[in-house]
Amino acid sequence: MTAAAVEPMQIDGGVASAKEAAASGSSNSPTRVLPEARDKARHDAKYDKKKSKGKDADGKDGGDSDKEGEKEGKRKLTPLERCEKKIRAAKRATRSELSVSGGEWQKHGYAYDAKVLSPDGIGDDIERISAKEVSVEEFIERFERPCRPCLITDAMDGWTATTEWTYDKLRDKFGKHKFKVGSDDDGYAVRLKFNHIHHYVNDPAHMRDDSPLYIFDGSFGDKEGSQPLLKDYEVPKYFKEDLFRHVGEKRRPPYRWVVIGPPRSGSSVHVDPLATSAWNALISGHKRWALYPPDAGLTKPDLKPKGMGLDGESVTWFQRMYPKTRGAAWTDTRGFPRPMDCVQGPGEIMYVPDGWWHAVLNLDHTVAVTQNVVTTARFPRAWRMTKRGRPKMSNQWLRKLREKRPDLAAAADAQPRRAETSANEKTSSSSSSSSSEESSDTEPDTNDPAFVDANAAAMKLNRLFLGSKGGNSTPVSDATLMEMARERKARAENEPASPKKKRTE
Repeated sequence: MTAAAVEPMQIDGGVASAKEAAASGSSNSPTRVLPEARDKARHDAKYDKKKSKGKDADGKDGGDSDKEGEKEGKRKLTPLERCEKKIRAAKRATRSELSVSGGEWQKHGYAYDAKVLSPDGIGDDIERISAKEVSVEEFIERFERPCRPCLITDAMDGWTATTEWTYDKLRDKFGKHKFKVGSDDDGYAVRLKFNHIHHYVNDPAHMRDDSPLYIFDGSFGDKEGSQPLLKDYEVPKYFKEDLFRHVGEKRRPPYRWVVIGPPRSGSSVHVDPLATSAWNALISGHKRWALYPPDAGLTKPDLKPKGMGLDGESVTWFQRMYPKTRGAAWTDTRGFPRPMDCVQGPGEIMYVPDGWWHAVLNLDHTVAVTQNVVTTARFPRAWRMTKRGRPKMSNQWLRKLREKRPDLAAAADAQPRRAETSANEKTSSSSSSSSSEESSDTEPDTNDPAFVDANAAAMKLNRLFLGSKGGNSTPVSDATLMEMARERKARAENEPASPKKKRTE
């Protein structure tokens, strides 16, 4: 998709805000990522106290932002300069290991290699069905129960999004609204106004980035500025049932995202958390998919081995790891299946059942909406995973199911405490559906309530107990406590249930 050039006066209204002026007015202190570039909805308290310094890849505080502050402090910035400053700050926040001024966002030169985005040689292994021809009952029996992916056509007729979700029209309607484009090293959302994103995807220099910034926003339906997007599409008929809705909007995990990305953006290989399935409706552009079945015994170290230079970005994974999964050593020696490939086109909906490893690469400018769901056909595994990964939420879920779906509550009660089928199941993955897309390979997703609860408990233990044993003792770090907690949980999960304890479920 080609978007028109941005008019300078549309970028930021032409007048810098008081916060922007305060942030860039001093040349003696390093410029940091502005608070409004992050998700203030959840972390207002921390933002009020935190005064972090931006760090570039060379480890120096502020990186190239110090020089920018000295230069920009002498005069009022133009709207275009403010836009570029916001984009540079977002880049430093989302990938602090890369130097913006040093050109490390373009160090691999993927933009100059035509083969990176070429559809040549990509298989067409995913069955396509028409929503006009396949009933809901048939879809359940052919795809949901056997856990088979498919591409769905003719399911987006009448969607306003198909005509209104273009870069230019989105800028006109939501230009001043901030969308999430990534997370910083502490797990907090980094946001940019759509005006700035529109400029970014139309700037030739930025579009040479190896893995560009892109919108992957899971809160668009909760924020007043972007809620109108919910009216522009409809959940397809196959996915109307959403069992997690019984948990409540505030307690349930993130489940819907608007995804707007330029070429070479995407999601590295991952499994969707809590045994949720996903549907991804592509409004415009083309997405490349690689999928691996759940019954092949694949693990994260198999698909994301260390020592290969994988950086958590989709384009790097497709260049370095994907070819190995099509080689003889992968299939003959290790016994793993080759990927199922396809290119998703505009107007098509990809269905990814729970447990399938999948990676996505945008081949051009794409606009999509995606949601994760749990349905009756896939409930047993979702219940096991949720009970293990989110025990508090699972209790609330079970209480609601007793009222709304007593049949499913009975099925949950009937499951053994440690089913044989769940021996090798994982409760979560490093990223969410079609996404980055939400967190890196090396950093925890601190937006996950389960992580927040565990982290808070560890820090409380550190403060109340280990840090109070004598005046000269040094408290154990929170990172060490978290590692201890993970090891303890792993041991507990691997130990058989004690026969003396009564089962409560």
